[in-house]
Amino acid sequence: MSSSGSAAQHLPRTEARSLSGHEGAVLAVRFNRDGNYCLSCGKDRTLRLWNPHTGAHVKTYKSHAREVRDVHPSSDNAKLVSCGADRQIFYWDVASGRVIRKFRGHNSEVNSVKFNEYNAVVVSAGYDRTVRAFDCRSQSSDPIQTIDTFQDSVMSVNLTKTEIIAGSVDGTVRTFDIRMGRETVDNLGHPVNCISLSNDGNCLLANCLDSTVRLLDKSSGELLQEYKGHACKSFKMDCCLTNDDAFVVGGSEDGHVFFWELVDAPVVTRFRAHSSVVTSISYHPAKACMLTSSVDGSIRVWT
Repeated sequence: MSSSGSAAQHLPRTEARSLSGHEGAVLAVRFNRDGNYCLSCGKDRTLRLWNPHTGAHVKTYKSHAREVRDVHPSSDNAKLVSCGADRQIFYWDVASGRVIRKFRGHNSEVNSVKFNEYNAVVVSAGYDRTVRAFDCRSQSSDPIQTIDTFQDSVMSVNLTKTEIIAGSVDGTVRTFDIRMGRETVDNLGHPVNCISLSNDGNCLLANCLDSTVRLLDKSSGELLQEYKGHACKSFKMDCCLTNDDAFVVGGSEDGHVFFWELVDAPVVTRFRAHSSVVTSISYHPAKACMLTSSVDGSIRVWT
């Protein structure tokens, strides 16, 4: 048996438990940095903190006026940032549940949000065709930088030490080198609704609305591989790589989760995870463990 074949046997596809509490669609679920806890958000305007390994619901965070689209924990687990349809970006203290600051500047729904490596800057992507950066250390609620070169809604944003990378409905993935002030554009020709980085930082995954996940070389923009079989035509859905970068993981609008072998792109396994659209996938940083969320209102833990 090939090494990828034996590795595929250990992919998480057994449901360990379900995390119940949200009312309506769950739009994102994210492991924290060490994988001990996770955060979720959804249509019910709340954020929830869980221990996915015991199923314990730890805390609920309420302040958004409309659905919450994305959430990201800081690397030290002390803060979190969230965004949503109310155009607001909330910067929270995890322990107290207090909103430290509301960042403003987007004039439409905000789709994606991330901390930088040092938790000092928050970067967001919105329907108003912009990416905006905010300083957590400042008392100001206004952006310190706005990137407005997109031609359509910006759906997903990722950060490296020196770059902001964002995917847009205009069919592009744009990389902004913060130090050099330079923008690189990769045109994929189809609306991009999620981007994620490989764990080694060399590759970029882009989930496109032609039901194709594309793998790009991050430095050259070269298209390395395409992954197909799932349905992705109208919903924002996550894609990611397993923690060893051996497999690509993606959800489907029919409730299935797909695993593809990275290099040659065959589907190595697929299974029905939810009764409706799989909105979000988060892979544990160290173990064969995965979280999925869905329009069906559930969060499931897979081992």
